[in-house]
Amino acid sequence: MKKYFFKCTFFITVFIIIISGCVSSPVKDDVDVQTLKKKITVEFDEYIGEKNFYGACKSFIEFTISFEGEKKDEMARELTELLHGKTAELRNDNDTLKIIEYTYSYINLMKGTISDEKLSSLKEDFFINIQDYVSSELTGMGQLERASWLIYLENFSPDNPFLYRLLVEVFLERNNLLLAEKYFSVYTDVVETDEPSGYEDELEELKNKIDELKVKSGEGTGIPQIAIEGTIKSSVKIIVDKGIKTENRVGRPDQILGTGVVIDETGYIITNYHIIESSVDPKYEGYSKVYVIPGKDDNDRFVAKIIGYDPIYDLALLKIEKNLESNIRFGDSSALRQGEKVLAIGNPVGLTNTVTSGVVSSLDRPFLQIGNIIQIDAALNPGNSGGALIDNDGYLIGIAFAGLESFENLNFAIPSNLLLSLLFRLYREGKVERSWMGCTIGKQDDYLTIDYIVPGGPAVPSGLSEGDIIIEVNGKPAGEIFDVQSFTSYLDNPLIINLTIERDNRVEVKNILLDVRPELPSLYVYNHDAKENILIPLFGIVTTRVDPPRKKLYLVSRVVRGSVANSVGISEGDVIKMKGIEYDEENRVFFLSIDLKSKRFGYINKSIALFSPADINTFI
Repeated sequence: MKKYFFKCTFFITVFIIIISGCVSSPVKDDVDVQTLKKKITVEFDEYIGEKNFYGACKSFIEFTISFEGEKKDEMARELTELLHGKTAELRNDNDTLKIIEYTYSYINLMKGTISDEKLSSLKEDFFINIQDYVSSELTGMGQLERASWLIYLENFSPDNPFLYRLLVEVFLERNNLLLAEKYFSVYTDVVETDEPSGYEDELEELKNKIDELKVKSGEGTGIPQIAIEGTIKSSVKIIVDKGIKTENRVGRPDQILGTGVVIDETGYIITNYHIIESSVDPKYEGYSKVYVIPGKDDNDRFVAKIIGYDPIYDLALLKIEKNLESNIRFGDSSALRQGEKVLAIGNPVGLTNTVTSGVVSSLDRPFLQIGNIIQIDAALNPGNSGGALIDNDGYLIGIAFAGLESFENLNFAIPSNLLLSLLFRLYREGKVERSWMGCTIGKQDDYLTIDYIVPGGPAVPSGLSEGDIIIEVNGKPAGEIFDVQSFTSYLDNPLIINLTIERDNRVEVKNILLDVRPELPSLYVYNHDAKENILIPLFGIVTTRVDPPRKKLYLVSRVVRGSVANSVGISEGDVIKMKGIEYDEENRVFFLSIDLKSKRFGYINKSIALFSPADINTFI
């Protein structure tokens, strides 16, 4: 009997333990969920109390990923009230641009939450605010600065014909037939989609002006000589005086030579950032002064003020107190074709206004963090950097910079479309800042997939995951990495955009609160994430740990296409032992030392080193 009782007691005890184990996890999960919900709502209430609109938006985004119900509706109402209060304050301060940005973010955030009728009313007010901003703030600007602003505002309102009409008018004023026709075509398309019956007179008037400009500019083939002469007159020599440099007890002038392009007759000049870098780099402690020489007399020099600069695109805007001749007509670098003839105008080794010719060798060299640059075979030398590159019709299609020292006759240019799109930022003064989502993407089977999420970055509270397929960014199709970069990086921050993704065969729309992009995202993740995690963004290696962990062995589960690892032949199924990752600041390169066991080598252990430049172009 005692034996029977013992057996019964034993089995009952085991049964209770098993049942307890089964129910404990959901209880714990429920507690975690409630804790998360409380944390988000407390933060949201604090942001509302502080009248921090974007902080409250971030909490709302986090909340809606996991929760629905009355609390979500209550939060939406509080955000609406906060928006009304903010826009009233901004209206009193005449800050229409901020009103545009707040409203744009709110519209993107509340799609699917508020009624279509209310959304439509908001969009109407939004269009009016854009028109008010253009009328009040862009009136006194130079033509190219105004055009750059209009191109930026088009990101907020791509179906607004008002912006395209103004762009046509700007380029008609500049006698720029190419871009006048380009934006007239866009204007016509938008109008026909909207209400064609209300625009007949405007369309006819603009068409007549374009026809008049065609007659005025004349017809012909080849590079018009007048365009070459005009570009030469619009080119200046730039000298950066860095004092006296002593070598072997002998002192000599330490100078940097470059070229600039006059884009505004009031003395605004575009050049390369690397030419004037010493004058704005906080790490440089020596003497550095920038001079502009408008003509051939080197004694006729003017001190230049650095207005704005962009290290990523290697561009800078200078200003001198002298009116200068400007005959530059911006072209459309996206219409360039491989093999087209081009002319470069600059001051190689100080030889003023030297003209060299060549062809477009390539249009897609990924040497920048964002976008591609133009490769040309025209002869360039030190001093050519910052000079104009013009096409067969005399249009500016790039800003040249001297090439790589190790490769003769390989030279490059920043596309004119990139310059025009960010020109307004250079006029704002100071260092150009950009926005980002905080992840890397790659092309896989013709889809853009998220490969890596930056810890603490904007993608985290938005609920994005590695493996998500990006379909659209704010309604614009995303077929290439630059499609995403060009939209996110050009916008100000904080700002909310919509990202349409596919996950597990389901299409979802995520709200992303853009934040400030680090100058070097690769260095940011190097300093903020575990070394095994950053193998993905820096070298393109996706791994899983091999037991036991102390041996630091990793199995390669995937290699990102086009990455450093892909180029050296590392493949899925290889085993690596990571020795360490180091960053060489002087050469701006990451160095990875590993032991590799690859099927290519019969799994014989090999020690190899991988190098990755800091200017990785897959961050968005």
